[in-house]
Amino acid sequence: MTLLLLVLSHLFVPLVFIVAVGFGKSPSRVHWLSYLALAVVYLLLIQQAGAWIWLGGYWPWLFWAALAGSVVWFLVRRMPLLPPRPAWRAGTILSLGFNLAVLAALSVPAWSVLGARDVDARPVALQWPLAEGQYRVGQGGNSHVMNHHYGIDAQHHAIDVVRVGRFGLRTHGVVPSALEDYQIWNSPVTAPCSGEVTNVETGFPDQTPPRSDRDNPAGNFVAIYCADATVVLAHLQDGSVSLEPGDRVQSGDLLGRVGNSGNTSEPHLHMHAVEGRVSQHDELMWEANGLPMSFDGRYLVRNDVIRQRGT
Repeated sequence: MTLLLLVLSHLFVPLVFIVAVGFGKSPSRVHWLSYLALAVVYLLLIQQAGAWIWLGGYWPWLFWAALAGSVVWFLVRRMPLLPPRPAWRAGTILSLGFNLAVLAALSVPAWSVLGARDVDARPVALQWPLAEGQYRVGQGGNSHVMNHHYGIDAQHHAIDVVRVGRFGLRTHGVVPSALEDYQIWNSPVTAPCSGEVTNVETGFPDQTPPRSDRDNPAGNFVAIYCADATVVLAHLQDGSVSLEPGDRVQSGDLLGRVGNSGNTSEPHLHMHAVEGRVSQHDELMWEANGLPMSFDGRYLVRNDVIRQRGT
């Protein structure tokens, strides 16, 4: 069902808008402009906030190219035949009003998406903790539309990261149950900063998708105090962490490997940072003041791509 909804909202609906712009029966140029505005806002919204880790990240660019072709076709073949303004008939005015109402509704989340990179605090500067490869942010940003962690104080600026391979896909297969079919599974996770290990949780098993452990949301995790912040790296692989609280680590030291422990639908790396030295579990995970993070100067939001080259 999830995959069907994704296909409908991410592939079918954009195509409907694109076809409507080029080939729809617009009663006036004003109507056509409303179709065009709907298409642009919807494509912007799903490009930034869509779940492209499921379908591959190249679709939005294909849609923009198709929309440009549809606009050119309309301007050349159909625009000269349309009246500039709609006729004052009830059906015509109602259809235009419906388009404008939908446009207004879509503009609210679209505006939130555009502000997802705006933060009101200096980000904690960190080193990217994953090895060579290409990664995509599945959740992230200062927006409720872009980041399902947004409403949790400690995780307000959290990110979830997956590794993507050919065609921008995160898995081998559509919805695999084998952990080895996820690109990021077993990837080494290194310390994003130098500091003191404050918390370590281990012993939680890796779940087989789509099962999850709701009683232990973070699963196996490591927290490091550095740069006046405590940084959490969660959902690590069972048996991959050998650190203890009080250990000192340097940037680039191995912490563990990406797993699928805790309340997670599939293997990925979760990261968030909180203000100050925090070791109490509930405060660290839920109640502390969450801080933005930057990697090579980038504050990451949903669908950002990180290309990590080997050294």
